[in-house]
Amino acid sequence: MRMTTVAVGAAAVAAAALVKAYRMTDLRGKVVLVTGGSRGLGLLLARELGAQGCRVAVCARDENELKRAVRDLEVRGTRALGLPCDVRDPDQARAAVAEAAAHFGQLDIVVNNAGVIQAAPLDAVDIDDFDNAMRTMFWASLHVAQAARPHLRHGGTLVTITSVGGVVSPPHLLPYACAKSAQVALSEGLDAELAAEGIRVLTVVPGLMRTGSHRRASFAGNPGAEYAWFAVAAGLPVLSTDAKRAARRTVAAIRSGRHHLVLTPLARTALVAHGVAPAATQGVLRAVHRMLPRPGGEGAVSGLEAGPRADRWGARLLTALNDRASRRFNQYPAPGETPAG
Repeated sequence: MRMTTVAVGAAAVAAAALVKAYRMTDLRGKVVLVTGGSRGLGLLLARELGAQGCRVAVCARDENELKRAVRDLEVRGTRALGLPCDVRDPDQARAAVAEAAAHFGQLDIVVNNAGVIQAAPLDAVDIDDFDNAMRTMFWASLHVAQAARPHLRHGGTLVTITSVGGVVSPPHLLPYACAKSAQVALSEGLDAELAAEGIRVLTVVPGLMRTGSHRRASFAGNPGAEYAWFAVAAGLPVLSTDAKRAARRTVAAIRSGRHHLVLTPLARTALVAHGVAPAATQGVLRAVHRMLPRPGGEGAVSGLEAGPRADRWGARLLTALNDRASRRFNQYPAPGETPAG
């Protein structure tokens, strides 16, 4: 009897796997636009979608990064198009959507991935920092989504890369968290409203990932110390997840028709804790804030500038995995280049 039960259970699991595989959408021949697709998670998503047989357009501000990203994709056998674009400008965002659709003759999937990160205490940020975050992550997502609607009707997919920080707002990341919170609301609202047009919206909620973004984030107040805590948190395996795995899971969610995806165990834990005990969650965040660097008087610098200070303090020993990701995912400019932005 016991062996029979085990056999029936194994057969059920196998049958479920076959049904799931059967229902997975074939992405071969689909056309994808990925904003912020020249490096980090955006580039990884472009690679993974290209591996599934998609034709991929990537847009970003930095033309040198775009050229490297397109070469990276083409070497892997993907038909790729690089579109210089500042998605904070609504006209440029709409033009990128139109050009991607015109170049490939269609547009089936749009990934709103572009983002900016600034790690700094409240006293070291100003209204312009909040405005830049909102324009990059909220307004750009809205402009791109609206421009893509005519192309995605009757079966297209809109993907929004949000963040657990859009639900649980961490200290020293306030402009980012505010913009991500608005982006979560936008994505979930679009999911409800665009279903009638045949457009599926997938809201992706990542936690910390090893994308190498610490080298291109912005740090202010006490830049070296801010860089150190952010880079370590984003690079430790216990706290963060492998970015390639995150990209694979996101593309699998696109293929399987999902509407919501939380990417990391820590993000799931944070969301559940905030939902069940928001007051306790806020208490934890207050305690975290007390452990973070005190405000300093320095202006914002990129991780490329702040990193060497923290590296001298030994941070590199704890950020090795994320530093490797920086090199693999196009986060470093070539010698002599000045990164856009």
